[in-house]
Amino acid sequence: MTSLAAVTEELRSGYHRQLEEIDTAMARMIAVVTEAIAGADAALLGGDDGAVATVALRREEIKVLHTTVESLVFTQLVRQAPVAGELRFLIGVLRIVPEVELTAALAGDIARRGGMHVGSELSPRIRGLVSQLFDHALGMWRLASDAYRDRAPEILEQLEARDEEIDELHASLTGELTSGILRAPVVYEMALVARFLERLGDHAVEVGRS
Repeated sequence: MTSLAAVTEELRSGYHRQLEEIDTAMARMIAVVTEAIAGADAALLGGDDGAVATVALRREEIKVLHTTVESLVFTQLVRQAPVAGELRFLIGVLRIVPEVELTAALAGDIARRGGMHVGSELSPRIRGLVSQLFDHALGMWRLASDAYRDRAPEILEQLEARDEEIDELHASLTGELTSGILRAPVVYEMALVARFLERLGDHAVEVGRS
């Protein structure tokens, strides 16, 4: 007959395996969304039509991972009644997951505009500002990945500083877009892109806070 202690130990072992599965899936989500941002850059500024489809695939993968992670987290919250650090980890994951999915959606929106080839009509100055925004957003998400992996809340200060830089670049880009050098339809699409890029930084900051 199996002892109560053995059963309890097996349950706890299974519980910790589930926590590791959640952690792995969460790290994968952050890695994939970083790939999606890079793909959006290639689609918009590089005119890479293949990147549009790739970003769409990354977004779908994140949707699947989102569902999986939330299901696993809620299962552990209901069945295991986690405490202390385990509870903080699970609640943190629930806060991060929507930030990652929203970021993937923004990357998809930017990539679709790359598929419209609006990037080919940009002036050198505007292309430069957009490129800097992408670089900052990618850098912030890599920092967010480090913050999550290393459980390093001190990285938040770096993220907030980078976010202020993104806000400044966004303001500069908006000023260029209103200068009248682009066709009105391109200005409209790029104004949306500028806003999407600025939001990429906001979501990275929220991951750092969680």
